[in-house]
Amino acid sequence: MPTIDTNFSAREPSLGYVYQIKYALLLLITNSRTTSNPKIRIENLDDIEIENIDSIQLFQTKLHIKSKATLTNASVDFWKTIRIWADHIKSGLIELESTLFALLTTESVSEESVLVNFKKENLNSKEIDHVVKKLDEISTSSNNQSIQEAFKAYGQLDINQKKILIARIRIFDASISIPEIDEKIKKEIAMFVYPKKVEAFIERLEGWWLKQSINMLQGKIEFVQGDELQHQISAIRDEFSADNLPNHFPDQLEITDIDLEKYKQKTFLKQLDLVEVRLNSHVAKRAISDFRRAYEQRSKWLRLQLLNPEEEEIFDKRLKDYWQNIFEILCDECTPLEVEELVIKGKEFYLEQFAKRCPQIKIREKFNEEYLIRGSYHMLSDKKKIGWHPKYNENI
Repeated sequence: MPTIDTNFSAREPSLGYVYQIKYALLLLITNSRTTSNPKIRIENLDDIEIENIDSIQLFQTKLHIKSKATLTNASVDFWKTIRIWADHIKSGLIELESTLFALLTTESVSEESVLVNFKKENLNSKEIDHVVKKLDEISTSSNNQSIQEAFKAYGQLDINQKKILIARIRIFDASISIPEIDEKIKKEIAMFVYPKKVEAFIERLEGWWLKQSINMLQGKIEFVQGDELQHQISAIRDEFSADNLPNHFPDQLEITDIDLEKYKQKTFLKQLDLVEVRLNSHVAKRAISDFRRAYEQRSKWLRLQLLNPEEEEIFDKRLKDYWQNIFEILCDECTPLEVEELVIKGKEFYLEQFAKRCPQIKIREKFNEEYLIRGSYHMLSDKKKIGWHPKYNENI
């Protein structure tokens, strides 16, 4: 049986959204350099909308990952875009004279097509009249049923509206691909961070941007401004300074019964059980959350080369030294005690010294997240390098 190829018709819309979101970020970065605090919207009047002080730019983005077709006079992409713009004009949603219209496509415009005129920066009045005449002919003579509504919408514009619209349309054909967008963003960001940290920096920025994009799509926010982008870049740059690290796991995890079952054989939970901190307690669930976040965060730093192994070892040694000092005091106090009293003392030791409050031992001076400290202690506990019960080594 032959292998069935991937369904490109299903993949293109998905990648189209990725393309749209990434291109919107690139637009906001570049516009923020040249314009005072621009606003960007996604899926509002168009795929992407950039608002400056005196103008609005509407972008239709068309990504094609398999088709190598060219844009011709009766191109579906072009005419469906015209329909959107014409509807906005007729409904009064946009001011025609202050709006720029852009069709961004990975396909190429046929040199024989009237659409080639839209690749020019400015059309003179004679060229505008020629384009209007040709589009009028196409819209009244084409039998393509899939774009009849687009022809109708265009035909409802008066001659003056058509001329102004035509004068303000640009087609950017053979446009950059998703990897090329990534490279352009990389070049824009390179000035803010050391070369080795650029990829990790962009990952943080794109994570923030994806959240903002989803918020726009869900209607939670209307737009994102250039100042917000600059603030975020500054905040991320601070995370990548020599005395700080980025926090990729800022949110507490919701620990489910499935998680409890998965982790119940872990040594760090057996250590807690030894001092009667039960598996289904809130304290144990918080410990699992801290353990997972700390483990994932430290692994990510090492993978991104933001933290070197020697620095990690020094951090663990400092954690253990702090624990050793107060653990030895605990052991001295527990020498004459019975087994039941050792459990009570161990539980009190854990809760008072590590759960209710957190030792202020930082991996970097400006990284203040307590989950990393607590979770790292549980990582040490999981290796039996530390413990909470005075005689944990004998009991586990």
